[in-house]
Amino acid sequence: MTRNRQFAIALASLAALIVAPAWAQAGSVRDHIAVLRSDAGNFEKARACQELAILGSPEAVPALATLLADEQLAAYARTALEAIPDGSAGQALMAALPRLTGTAQAGVISSLGARRERAAVEPLIALVSEPDAAEAALVALGRIATPEATRFLARFVPTAGPFLRRTAAEASLACAETCADAGRRAEAMALYHSLRGRGMPPHIRLAAIAGAMVLRGDASAPLLGAYLRSGDVDEARMALRTARKLPGPAVTGSLVRALDAVSADRKAQIISALAERPDGAAGAAILRMAADEDPAVRLAALEALGTFDDDVLVFVPLFDGETFQGWEGDTATFFRIEEGAIVGGNLQNPIPQNEFLCTTQRYGNFVLRMECKTVNANGGIQFRSERVPDSREVSGYQADMDSSGTYWGCLYDESRRGMLAETDREALAGIVDPTDWNDYEVRCEGARIQLRVNGHLTVEYVEQDPDIARTGIIAVQVHAGEPSETWYRNIRIAELP
Repeated sequence: MTRNRQFAIALASLAALIVAPAWAQAGSVRDHIAVLRSDAGNFEKARACQELAILGSPEAVPALATLLADEQLAAYARTALEAIPDGSAGQALMAALPRLTGTAQAGVISSLGARRERAAVEPLIALVSEPDAAEAALVALGRIATPEATRFLARFVPTAGPFLRRTAAEASLACAETCADAGRRAEAMALYHSLRGRGMPPHIRLAAIAGAMVLRGDASAPLLGAYLRSGDVDEARMALRTARKLPGPAVTGSLVRALDAVSADRKAQIISALAERPDGAAGAAILRMAADEDPAVRLAALEALGTFDDDVLVFVPLFDGETFQGWEGDTATFFRIEEGAIVGGNLQNPIPQNEFLCTTQRYGNFVLRMECKTVNANGGIQFRSERVPDSREVSGYQADMDSSGTYWGCLYDESRRGMLAETDREALAGIVDPTDWNDYEVRCEGARIQLRVNGHLTVEYVEQDPDIARTGIIAVQVHAGEPSETWYRNIRIAELP
């Protein structure tokens, strides 16, 4: 016997053991209709309605229609009638409309809207004057969105009382969007115009302004620019969302011009919108913003540019070559400035403990570059690190280096987990000059860390521990031990998103 046949027999045996409840077993349309007309309980009848909704047969319409006044089963019956494509289902709902009241009538109105029953527009307009049915009728008219419904809503909204204004406005907005999608531009514009007044709910008013601008296309560019510069935050956000729906150089121009007239926060948002546009002017504007004086704007521009190549990264100095501005540490004993470099230690006195010169600012994602030299020393570049309380130590990642050439390019976790990633020492031997300056690069992007020495990738590390911080100080080290010196110069950083 083959394995497949064994499996088939086992599966059949298992199926024979499973006895499905009666309501879950497949049945014909007539079987389910019989359940509706029987003395079965509400549970069985509700399940029959659900099955009939799936089967979609017009044969079930009369039986379903008898349940439209049933407090427990009306919703199930309406759901089935909504799903039956035959016109008889809509006719049954229309026939029930005048003889129902309250919740039952509101439910039928909703179903007529869901089916977009064009024949229901006239009676629904009449029901708008009935307090108990008005809201449901307005919503249904907005969904049906025939020309007659559209004209009624455009007339009704400006005069709607406070009780119905919000519902009427939302129905009109839905109707306008349906008209716009169907290419009925004039009808959509008439509705949008009726919703732009200051008396409308703010979210409706802004949605109407946005819808009208989308319909007008490039002609909306000047108005879009005004809203981008608006002092109203919600208006500006609306304009940014709308700009994403409007192609063309005129709209790109409005976005670019707004960059010079808005706050840093809004600049970053505009940059994000420009990043989605293929126009050359958009790319040029983003590149210009990569050199903006505000860090948040620079980061937004870098993120928009997508790649962080040398010709895109904007580096700023961490060390000015003359002062310790922006740094803290024992500058009286262990750190000095010489020949435009930070020098840790000296060649006359031993170093009793590890010493660190730390930035006063914290950094998260960045590319850090500097030139380094060790003289009879072990040193390193700390990043995403912290000062250890009541200690001269620092805890965190370190790009390691030493005069023997053993540790250049390695990733060490100072005062925490020890060595994280070593490099190929033989390969690095021909790259590192242990007696002279070497270029070191540290790149942090989220959990990813890369180290490069003289342009050679030495470490590609991904942090797996979610509790390890992804931000912190930067520091340079001179290691405890015999008289020695570590030199660091041309220290610069480009922050990444």
